Amino acid sequence: MLFCAFLAACGTTDERPATFEVIVYEVMAPTCGAVQCHSTSTRIQGLAFDTLDAARDSLRNTGDIIEVIDEQSMPPDSPMFENDIVLLKKWIADGKPGL
Repeated sequence: MLFCAFLAACGTTDERPATFEVIVYEVMAPTCGAVQCHSTSTRIQGLAFDTLDAARDSLRNTGDIIEVIDEQSMPPDSPMFENDIVLLKKWIADGKPGL
């Protein structure tokens, strides 16, 4: 993940497709779906992002997730990598395919 952030900072294009699976497994799960946060075992605020099914339910029932991420109120310990935010916004702009 750090390598991806390094590449993005160097101007390298993020080649990851904006698919639901990539969003969940490469963006949401490592950033938001940790066991102490929004995982299937804790479900803080009723949200879980560590599995496809849990993320699907959470994203369908959640308001503007980008607003929370852009305000940098989540994740609380460190902001999401910029290339992950760009990919998440692209997925949303594309109509959230797979959701």
